Amino acid sequence: MDSMNIYYRMDGQTDNLNPEGSKKRGLFPRIIRKKTVSLRELCELAAEGTTFNAFELESGGRLLIREIVDQLSDGNNVCLDDFGTFSLSAETIRPAQDEYDIRAESIRVKKVVFKTSRRLMSRMKGLVFKRKPKI
Repeated sequence: MDSMNIYYRMDGQTDNLNPEGSKKRGLFPRIIRKKTVSLRELCELAAEGTTFNAFELESGGRLLIREIVDQLSDGNNVCLDDFGTFSLSAETIRPAQDEYDIRAESIRVKKVVFKTSRRLMSRMKGLVFKRKPKI
């Protein structure tokens, strides 16, 4: 497979919204992932052709990840310029009708949200897609 192409296949779409007799079928593109790149691999690739050592980059990356977690844990958003912003969303363990129905002990982190920057999205819009060749 080529290194700068994104391969996809078309998969059937499940309709969970309409009643059984009037379900709609369709296809949607599913990206075929080549592999998952670890922080170590990413740092080795980033260090190629530079004066940086891959180990130093990895150590810096781990420090950065730790600081992102600490900042999120302190209730802050974390914006990585031209990349995106990390933030937390919360949920209650049961529905509430009044704001005083729920105590702090009944609230938990729902997920860590990542919102891409406009610059990153504009760079991703120019990527090339190719249908996976049939074997």
